[in-house]
Amino acid sequence: MESQTKTCQNCRKDFIIEPDDFKFYGTIHVSAPTWCPECRLKRRLNWQGYRILYKRNCDFTKESILSTHHPDSGHVVYKQDIWWSDKWDPKSYGRDYDFSKSFFEQFHELIKSVPLPSLYTVHTAMVDSDYCNAASYLKNCYLCFRITGGEDSAYLNTIVDGKNSFDCFFLNHSERCYASVRVNKSYNVFYSENCEECQDVWFSKDLSGCSNCTGCINIRNKQYCVFNKQYSKEDYKNLFAKLDFGTLKAVEDFKEKTEKFMLKQPRKALSGRKNFNVSGEYISNSKNVLDSYLFNNGEDLRFCQFLKDGPAAKSYDWSFFGDKGEWIYECCWTGLGANNNKFGSWNYSSHDIEYCFGCHNSGNLFGCVGVRKGDYCILNKQYSKSDYMDLVGRIKKQMSEMPYVDSLGRNYFYGEMLPPEMSPWTYNESSAYEWFPIGKKQAIKEGYLWRDSDIREYIDATIKVPNHIKDVKNEIIKEILKCESCGKNYKIIKMELDFYRKMNIPIPKECPLCRDYARIAQLNPMKIYNRKCDKCSKDIQTSYAPDRPEIIYCEQCYQQELV
Repeated sequence: MESQTKTCQNCRKDFIIEPDDFKFYGTIHVSAPTWCPECRLKRRLNWQGYRILYKRNCDFTKESILSTHHPDSGHVVYKQDIWWSDKWDPKSYGRDYDFSKSFFEQFHELIKSVPLPSLYTVHTAMVDSDYCNAASYLKNCYLCFRITGGEDSAYLNTIVDGKNSFDCFFLNHSERCYASVRVNKSYNVFYSENCEECQDVWFSKDLSGCSNCTGCINIRNKQYCVFNKQYSKEDYKNLFAKLDFGTLKAVEDFKEKTEKFMLKQPRKALSGRKNFNVSGEYISNSKNVLDSYLFNNGEDLRFCQFLKDGPAAKSYDWSFFGDKGEWIYECCWTGLGANNNKFGSWNYSSHDIEYCFGCHNSGNLFGCVGVRKGDYCILNKQYSKSDYMDLVGRIKKQMSEMPYVDSLGRNYFYGEMLPPEMSPWTYNESSAYEWFPIGKKQAIKEGYLWRDSDIREYIDATIKVPNHIKDVKNEIIKEILKCESCGKNYKIIKMELDFYRKMNIPIPKECPLCRDYARIAQLNPMKIYNRKCDKCSKDIQTSYAPDRPEIIYCEQCYQQELV
């Protein structure tokens, strides 16, 4: 089949479907998408809410709990130990399929009635980590999200095995790191990005196998360097001691010097290592991965993002998690060996499921919510295998003949992801807001829900924070600070203060959420541009827009420049 140009029924822009795309859609028995890749991504990300937490009551025990679902969300919510227990049965909410109504209408009714968990964690593997979500195997962690394995840490986002670390994003198997992004198998990495197997590194980017380096870029297996210049061990130690990063001014001044220095150094068109036939950004150890973003260990993927824990294979349009999943299409927050999952969210260790939410260790489900260890269920109702197969076929036929029409007049046939207006989270509660930050008016215009912030008075800071961390007293953990960006209040916890003192790091003047948004904003976008290598003029594809000031090299020229 030849390439075809389609018009996205959402944004009305044209997009191309390639022959290999049609081959994949044919293999998994779905029709070609009617939304362009970016619109599909935003719609998919709207089905993961994890970061915004509320106080509400458990609808089972009536006790006060912490939840990612607002009290006015319209959803029934159970505290986690109840939700995972045998004290209720998801199949008791099963219902007959009504061919006089569209499938999506009936799914929406189901997800509004079946209880949802207050938080989305492996709650039995969480020790002293109550304020964490999308998390598992944590000990003494605070406000850590999308994390598998962590200890003595706070303010982490999208992590595998992070210890004694703070304010990091996409950190893997690392310890004692701060304010860094995309760090792997490293120790003592601060204010840095894209560092692997590094130690004692500050304000650096794209380093591998380095130690005791500050303000460096594009170096391999080096130590005692500042701005890529080699020093003796003694001279480096003396120079570093004079820098003294204990004040915010010192940090900001050095960041500015680093940025000016790095603008004179080449960047690789695609940030990643050990790849074959890969396009996108921030991808490593992958093969045959196209138009994708921020993950490791992928093979035969397209339009996939944030698969923090590979491997992942043979999938399209898959965002978040990973971990030995394959044949995934239009899913969010899916993994743990998932196989042949389509059009769903928060489904783990399940196979042959479609249009499901929160279904685990199950197989052969269609349009189910919260089913665990189930098989051959439709809208949570149990069927025999033969009846299940027959009814699913009839439902898919009906979905094509009688599509659901959403509030903006967009048609939802079989093959479309769940509509955003049915998500348990509003746009500004979801992952979509992190990567595509828009205001209320625009979100509603695009068919998403929105939640206005609860009315709350925020007080001025109860203390003036000393400029240098060495002058900060223990009493600060009892005080209230006010974010210089959003105006909301936040606090410093003891574990955090101890870390700042030990590492000579200043007290931050923004709240954890604003700091997290700022880290995400510093990453290159999920867009690919055509431009030329600034050294050999070869045509390249890169996430650096042609009008950006960075020097961009193709892979071959970049490798020749490495120090």
